[in-house]
Amino acid sequence: MPEESLNDTPQQRARKAFIDLVTREEDAAIDLAQAALLIALEEYPDLDIASCMAQLDLLAHRVRSELGLPGPDQLPQLPTKLDLLTVIGAMNLVLFEQDHFKGNQADYYSPSNSFLNKVLEKRKGIPITLSLVYMEVGKRVGLQIEGIGLPFHFIVRCRLPDAYTYIDPFEHGRLLSEEECRERIYRVFKRKTDFDPHWFEPVSHKQLLIRMLTNLKHIYTHQEDYVRALSICDRILLLAPGTLAERRDRGIVHFHLKHYARAVKDLAAYVEHAPTGEDTSDIQRQIKAIRQMIAMLN
Repeated sequence: MPEESLNDTPQQRARKAFIDLVTREEDAAIDLAQAALLIALEEYPDLDIASCMAQLDLLAHRVRSELGLPGPDQLPQLPTKLDLLTVIGAMNLVLFEQDHFKGNQADYYSPSNSFLNKVLEKRKGIPITLSLVYMEVGKRVGLQIEGIGLPFHFIVRCRLPDAYTYIDPFEHGRLLSEEECRERIYRVFKRKTDFDPHWFEPVSHKQLLIRMLTNLKHIYTHQEDYVRALSICDRILLLAPGTLAERRDRGIVHFHLKHYARAVKDLAAYVEHAPTGEDTSDIQRQIKAIRQMIAMLN
């Protein structure tokens, strides 16, 4: 466990616990629900993580009850003869018909859609957080559900005996074939040559958390809430320290917060390691302007 000081704020304690979780464990061993709730804890310091985890446990218990199965403590694995589509149907029944989880179309860009505690509370979210709920309930039921980071729309998949089935939790658990997923992508990119088969590979736990945090970063920067945006940038770089674009973005956030020395440090690191980037000359000019401002202030 991270070492805590009596003087630490709730946000500092949440950050230390998040750092401990994502750096101590191997990627596949990271508890996604726990990590997502620690992200939320910085925004909601009174959040009861144990209560949120219990909600996921209860959802899974109800799914197993629909299937006529005992709890996972008595039967941790699904019976081999149980049809997996039947299990998915029970999950969709509990999550979408009984508990009314749904995509928040009316307020899609609300930050609350990216916080797992609020998604569990309001039963509304965006594709990635609803997918996270689906994955976590599936894990507790005994079903392996993987996250699939398609462009602009996160979904999940489950391996059946002879194929994969794709599931869209944002659309009430709609089942999709790979071809239907491809057609969605083609409607966005128009040209089939833009298709990247890697989009159908399962994302790692850190990649999923980065995508959640990136959504928040875009929302906060659009709202010009740079204090929150900086907090998000720091956590993204904790998960992916070598990502140059994130280093650049944090430098820009530091600039807006008048952290000029830290802005120069991040932007200079970006230019050093991406000397041929499309925006490198613009960033170099910005660094020069910031250094001139620092000189004037001194």
